[in-house]
Amino acid sequence: MKLFQKYSPSDLKLPKLHNWRYHIIASIKEYGAINGFTTETYETLHKDAVKKPYRASNKRQPTDQMIKKVGFDSMTINATCMTN
Repeated sequence: MKLFQKYSPSDLKLPKLHNWRYHIIASIKEYGAINGFTTETYETLHKDAVKKPYRASNKRQPTDQMIKKVGFDSMTINATCMTN
């Protein structure tokens, strides 16, 4: 932690980091894995919002194509939900 403090404008005073440093690590050591603290949700979101749209792009200026794809997908999902 001290290694990165000089690079952090907030001196690493971030709520999530504080939570991990002072509460979560101790709880994991004492009780094992903690329910609700999993990266699986974020990995799935990353796959759907980044990996799949990148693969669908033609790899030339992929960011614009990815944004359009994600926007189109979300509009399609919203339209489907509203019609059901």
